[in-house]
Amino acid sequence: MRLGVWFALSAASTFLVAAPAAHAARPFTPEELLRTQRPDSPQVSPDGKLVAFTVRQKSLEENRDLKDVWVVPFDGKPSAARRLTRDGKSENPRWSPDGRSILFTSARAESGQLFVLDLAGGDPRQLTSLFGGADGGIFSADGKMVAFVSEVHPSCEAAPNPDECNRKRAQDVAASKVKARIADHLFVRHWSDWREGKRNHLFVVPASGGAPRDLTPGDSDWPTWRLGGGDDYSFSADGSVLYASHKAADREAWATNSDVFAIPVAGGAPRNLTSSNPGDDAQPKESPDGRLLAWLSQARDGYESDQWKLKVLDRRSGKVSVAGDFDDDVGSFQWRKDGKGLVASVVHQGRIYLNTVSLEGKVSRFSAAPAGGDFALASDSAAAVVISGMNRPPELARLEAGGKPIRLTALNDEQYGGIDLGAAPEDLWVEAKDGARIHSFVLRPPGLAPGRRAPLLVLIHGGPQGSWEDQWGMRWNAAAFAARGAVVLAIDPRGSIGYGHAFEEQITNDWGGLAYDDILRSVDAAEKLPFVETGRTCAAGASFGGYMIDWIAGHTDRFRCLVSHDGVFDLASMYGSTEELWFPEWELRGPYWEQPENYRKWSPSNYVKNFHTPTLVIQGELDFRVPAEQGMGMFTALQRRGVESRLLWFPDEGHWVLKPRNSALWYHTVLDWIDAHARRESHAKK
Repeated sequence: MRLGVWFALSAASTFLVAAPAAHAARPFTPEELLRTQRPDSPQVSPDGKLVAFTVRQKSLEENRDLKDVWVVPFDGKPSAARRLTRDGKSENPRWSPDGRSILFTSARAESGQLFVLDLAGGDPRQLTSLFGGADGGIFSADGKMVAFVSEVHPSCEAAPNPDECNRKRAQDVAASKVKARIADHLFVRHWSDWREGKRNHLFVVPASGGAPRDLTPGDSDWPTWRLGGGDDYSFSADGSVLYASHKAADREAWATNSDVFAIPVAGGAPRNLTSSNPGDDAQPKESPDGRLLAWLSQARDGYESDQWKLKVLDRRSGKVSVAGDFDDDVGSFQWRKDGKGLVASVVHQGRIYLNTVSLEGKVSRFSAAPAGGDFALASDSAAAVVISGMNRPPELARLEAGGKPIRLTALNDEQYGGIDLGAAPEDLWVEAKDGARIHSFVLRPPGLAPGRRAPLLVLIHGGPQGSWEDQWGMRWNAAAFAARGAVVLAIDPRGSIGYGHAFEEQITNDWGGLAYDDILRSVDAAEKLPFVETGRTCAAGASFGGYMIDWIAGHTDRFRCLVSHDGVFDLASMYGSTEELWFPEWELRGPYWEQPENYRKWSPSNYVKNFHTPTLVIQGELDFRVPAEQGMGMFTALQRRGVESRLLWFPDEGHWVLKPRNSALWYHTVLDWIDAHARRESHAKK
């Protein structure tokens, strides 16, 4: 049976934020996007009555993210939310077990340090003052100890005063007239930082104050560095052990095999609990009674996008079982308060759902309503969760089991009350050439009158094992593009998560194959929609999405314009300059000297002779994931071929554009490029 094309407004898209004004007082601009207040990291108080959380907002004036700790009654009104800190530098709140104080990180000091705020009143008390900073503080269950991460130089561990040694070492480097670097092993640099011999270690400090102790000395990172951080360490129920995910340093650039270790808080050697698993192990969390340990686990070493499964270890019997038979990846999870199961977030077909998982492995939806992966349980039947939509700004909500979200905050109501963000995204399904179903979100421009048409903008996500989700984003915000008059088509081609793991794995060593065909078929279907103006379609993407833009440039002239952000242009040179070698080695079946044909076949650099489409190339100079020569190589090829092109180069950005002023420039440059070409009468080929 042919699957054909499905196009519908999903009922699951119903959102909890008040509808925008019927007649917009002002347009939605990049500056409005940057002003958006974004709650995250909700933490429910021990008595379940309050939720502490971080609110972030980009400041063009200060050119940084402002962040403060807030609190709101869990069953209160949105207007009851109040700010606890006002320095614009505080985040990551954690409740003390007695609920009387909140631990948080603040950069109000020389560097980020831990502070404790007594809710009864008074100024926050500074708990740490390490030169390497302190972050990610958590309380032990009895409230007596705090664990955190700090950056150290392993060579300083034997010094009489390691912290002073770390400080002096940095001062000596700063005073030196020599800017050279010497390295003996990979990583030399990672994402956007040169490693400089520094490591992250786990420390503990008495909650009442005192000297911190390094529990993980040596030349390796504890916990394992992960994109986006994560809950990769936690105390045992009795506070005697700190669980942490850790990877050996000698293979860290090409292996993904981290293990869960139990580290005695009183001192002693860490014990490996997952040594039999060759893949990655992360986010260890002990059950409330201390009998069970749960964590996320992958089966294969070297494959960072292997399926994340939820595993549980019975500490008494030593038996390990898989909790829940998900075909999609498990994201974040928490133990139920009664210890009889867990609640886990899973991305499914572009939306995030919370799921209850019993110890016997039975899975049921916590709620039929889409939620978000950033959540905290208040009880076994209620969660505090950050909920948003592709064109609905984020707010903190209460989600009852089996119910719908109820807003706890109104952070963005005043700002967005006069802005029309349009209707919720619609679902578009098309049939691939092998019969698979390919999903996209379609977002119409706000205020598009019946019978009118608008140009199509195709967005291609990174990863490639990623997805477009019906969630608010600061980078590649779909609503910002729709507000400029484009119909946005956000495609999840082969390799995307949320459509079963077999679908996700079909991208490996086929980067320009099925995924490329999925994209073109989705564009074909979207251009037949009655509100899309054909012949004016542009496409844009970043990272793998940027790769696909570069690939498209060499394989079709159907698009009016292209935008390639930090895209892979030449696969062989990418291998030699990137840092996480497990990525190309898995995706292309080995290093380039072992699989030269795979690198040649799928490299956009080998199809430059076919370049004709006007292309905007964007590159961050501090991007060590997709290094700077990739963007420069693409721009050079376009210029040498005589193709209309423009380069937007950020010397102070990495893989992502994070600084507010840079972000504003990024949006305006991209939007202007698309506008200029989508609205031209024709596009000449050379």
